[in-house]
Amino acid sequence: MRFLLLFSRQGKLRLQKWFTPIPEREKKKITRDMTSMVLARKPRSCNFLHWKDLKIVYKR
Repeated sequence: MRFLLLFSRQGKLRLQKWFTPIPEREKKKITRDMTSMVLARKPRSCNFLHWKDLKIVYKR
């Protein structure tokens, strides 16, 4: 596990926990990408995403 992000359906970041050292700029980019990807998916979609070399698991 590299990071844990918790955000609202409006896209507001509520909690972030990073388990590997990542530069602040990268963190902001990852957060922005994750929120846009997850929120754009349909409610009945699978809860697994492939992004870059990572497997993303999310829950609505």
